[in-house]
Amino acid sequence: MSRARTLAKTVARTVADDGRRRHPPAGGYARGDETRSRIISAALDVFGVHGFGGASTRMLAERAGVTLPALQYYFDGKEGVYLACAEHIAERLEAYFGPASGAIADALARERPSRARLRAMLFGFSDRLAELFLGKHELEKWVLFIIREQAQPTPAFEVIYDRVMAPVAATCKSLIGRLLELPASDQEVRMRALMLVGQVVFLRTGREAALRVLGWPDFAGNRLALVKRSLHLQIAAGLAGARRAARRRKS
Repeated sequence: MSRARTLAKTVARTVADDGRRRHPPAGGYARGDETRSRIISAALDVFGVHGFGGASTRMLAERAGVTLPALQYYFDGKEGVYLACAEHIAERLEAYFGPASGAIADALARERPSRARLRAMLFGFSDRLAELFLGKHELEKWVLFIIREQAQPTPAFEVIYDRVMAPVAATCKSLIGRLLELPASDQEVRMRALMLVGQVVFLRTGREAALRVLGWPDFAGNRLALVKRSLHLQIAAGLAGARRAARRRKS
């Protein structure tokens, strides 16, 4: 059975269980949650390095410091751990982007922001992207996991896409669409949104090459501030040109 079909069956079992998680009969919920978190953290490292196919349940258990029966008990095997990793990533990124996306959606629904206000909101959202992708934090564990899912998508990719990637793209499209006076569904708007996010993502996935070209040790402090300013300038210049082109199309 293929990896995608196996994971799809695991998704179906998870849905059938109504999202309930099992906990050990002794030790209580706190201890059970702590163990699950430790397994997920270890699994993100293992899957990132070895991929789903190259990782074994023994590797996962040893890295997490648990027994094989414990791994089976909490996650019903390797497929369950893999999907739990995707859910963990999605949950953390939802918490990171959700408030900003929600505030932007509310502002666009309640009022007609000026162009200056729209640009400020888009710049602020691009800053948030840069801080996430270029900072030092838990994302380090997620990058290889997500890259592998891009290359060979499974139901885990659907979790991350539906809960994180699509909402982030939607926020960018809504702001860019207003600035270009085009619907968010317009292909020009979609492409601009992808280019905005892609610039930041490249600096993370191509981190070592980017730092070597820049002659930087990292993206911290004033260096991150320069990245943000450069993004603002590129966004502003690109949108100005796109707006002129859009007006020519309409005329």
